[in-house]
Amino acid sequence: MWLWMAVLSGLGWGQDVEQSLTWSIRAGGSEIGHRDVTVKFVKTDAGVRRIIESWTELDGAVGPIPVSMRQRMTVHASGRDPGSFHSVMEFNGVPQEVQARWTPAAWWVTTNVNGNKRTVDIPVSQVNISTADLMDPDSGLPLSRFDNVRILSAETGEILTGPVEDLGLRTVTVGSDEVQVHGYGWKSPTGRSVFYFSSEGHLVEYSMKLMGIDIQGILTEPPPPGLDDFPVAVGGPAVEKLPLD
Repeated sequence: MWLWMAVLSGLGWGQDVEQSLTWSIRAGGSEIGHRDVTVKFVKTDAGVRRIIESWTELDGAVGPIPVSMRQRMTVHASGRDPGSFHSVMEFNGVPQEVQARWTPAAWWVTTNVNGNKRTVDIPVSQVNISTADLMDPDSGLPLSRFDNVRILSAETGEILTGPVEDLGLRTVTVGSDEVQVHGYGWKSPTGRSVFYFSSEGHLVEYSMKLMGIDIQGILTEPPPPGLDDFPVAVGGPAVEKLPLD
């Protein structure tokens, strides 16, 4: 994918590319909501910027525990760096906000939980990626790069550390289609998470703990094609020949 992005930067790529994905989310054996994500590849003078917009909505219960959540998140990423993000969420009536900005020197992380605001700068060595990066199909920091990874939660602002396990290839049924995916397990202090990605880097299926609740997500439709499946004009503009007077 990175070779293709370099090609896009070198050619006259005049149109932005937009991809849409929806995950069905289950907990306790029942469907409780969905996550809708739009990934935009935007050509800029500095290269291709990825803008990821996410909306998550959950309503239900896991045993006696009610689950009500609304989350809106925007991620900006470019090159091989982690994405910076802004997440606004309400979980069971409690509002909370997490903003994280990556710089080569440090992460700047601001959390605001029920009106209690706190900003800290964290050395880059203490955070490898965030949970927002897992939705970036062109992330330069996939889980495959790590034996042990430090992940910043876009939901809580916590940093969780644990080993990564390569689960290999498997086939996942998405709608009526079969999709080959590569899986990775991650064991953190909150429990074990599993993430399955398509060959183009899209998160297809996952299981993780969210605010203390075990959830599972799977795409409702097969992942979109890679950028190299989109038509791109190669070469200079056409030359119009006009007769001389």
